[in-house]
Amino acid sequence: MLTPDNPTLPTSYERLQAAVEAAGVGTWDFNPLTGELLWSARCKELFGLPVTEDVDYPRFLAGLHPDDRARTDAVVQQALDPRGSGEYDIEYRTVAPDGQVRWLRATGRAYFDASRTQAVRFIGTISDISQAKRRDEEYRFVVEFIPQMVWLTDPAGFHTFFNQRWIDYTGYTVEQSRGTEMWNNLLHPDDQERARQVWGHSLATGDDYEIEYRFKGRDGQYRWFLGLAKPIRDEQGQIVQWFGTCTDIAEQKEMQERIERAYADLEAKVTFRTLDLEHQVQELKQQLGQA
Repeated sequence: MLTPDNPTLPTSYERLQAAVEAAGVGTWDFNPLTGELLWSARCKELFGLPVTEDVDYPRFLAGLHPDDRARTDAVVQQALDPRGSGEYDIEYRTVAPDGQVRWLRATGRAYFDASRTQAVRFIGTISDISQAKRRDEEYRFVVEFIPQMVWLTDPAGFHTFFNQRWIDYTGYTVEQSRGTEMWNNLLHPDDQERARQVWGHSLATGDDYEIEYRFKGRDGQYRWFLGLAKPIRDEQGQIVQWFGTCTDIAEQKEMQERIERAYADLEAKVTFRTLDLEHQVQELKQQLGQA
C-alpha cells in the first residue's frame, strides 16, 4: 500500500499474499534442506498459535490430531520423494493449545533440484474445512438413519457410494459395489435388461429415475424394491452427481398380489354366479313356456 512511510508499491507477490490472506487461506513455505518453515499469520491462526511463535516441522506435527500425525507425515514424505509427482493434497485435524479441533485441507507442491535428486522447496496453502466437514457428517447421519438403501453415482453412472443398509442387505462392501455393473448383477435376471434401459435413459436425458425391481439379498432371496434417483446439478445446470434410493416394497407387492388374486377370485365367482343365474332364468322360461 502506498503511504508516506512506505513510498513503494507492493510487489506482485505481496498483492497475491494479501488476496490469499483476505480469503482466509494460510500459506506455508518449507525448505527441506535447512528445515526452515515459514507460516503466514493465517496459517498460525488455524493451528491456534500466536503470530510471533516460531514453527518448524516437528511443531507442525505436534499440532496435528494424534490419529492424523503418522498419515500426514507419510503424505509429506511422499510429496518430497523425487520419484513422485511432488503433489500434496491432504485433510487432517489440528488441535490448538486450548483444545479446539479444526479440520483443515492442505495442498501444495514440492520443487526439486535440476537433477531431481532431492526436494529443495515445498510450498502450499491451507484452509479451514471444519464447516464443510460438519455438513458432511450431518448428511451422512441422515443417509444412514433413513430406512432406505442410498447410493450415489457420478454423471456417467459410476457408483461411488452406498450406505450401510446396502452393505447389510447385499453383503457387499462399498469397495466391492463401486462401478457401473455390480448393482445390475444383483438384480433378478428378469429385471436386469429393463433396469439397464431405464437407467440408461435417465443418464442420457437427465430425467428422474423410477423403477420397481428385485434385488438379491445376502441370504440368496430376492425382494422387491422401488428405485428412485434424481440428478444433482451445479449452478450452470450441469449434472454433477446422481442421488438414489432403494425402498423395500416387498410387503406392498405381496399385498398387491393378494388383492389381485382376491379380485380375480371374486371375478370368477361373479362369472360363475352370473352363468348360474342365466341357467336358472332359462329353466324358468322353459317352465313358463310349458305351462
